[in-house]
Amino acid sequence: MNDSTPSVTPHSDFGGSLITQPQRPVLRCSFCGLGEGEVARLFEGHSGYICDECVDVCVQLLHDYREMGIRPPKPNQPWYKKLLGDGSSQVGQCSFNIHDRNNPQGARLFAGINAQICDKCVRACEVLKSSLVLGG
Repeated sequence: MNDSTPSVTPHSDFGGSLITQPQRPVLRCSFCGLGEGEVARLFEGHSGYICDECVDVCVQLLHDYREMGIRPPKPNQPWYKKLLGDGSSQVGQCSFNIHDRNNPQGARLFAGINAQICDKCVRACEVLKSSLVLGG
């Protein structure tokens, strides 16, 4: 070995081992697809999330329908699913509340990418959003 050849030794600049922490998945709005950090607030439902911006859009749509004097269309289950009794479909069901006789689903549904929300749940999110703004 020649003394003029520099020796190379492996080393670590940060002095520790590489331990990767598992990253938790980013929660996303089931209506627009935006994730945490891209919106101010995500509201969690039974089987989906809705961001504060989509709540505002739904509230505005309800207001616009009311101003025009028309009712938003009701999504109906397709005839073949009624005939065949396919109960696996989420058509016509709000993804944000497990509705029962004591808390029936709202009359209108807004469809998103991966979920639907009824007008009652939109109003509940709107109230929660405004109380968070006022409260802190």
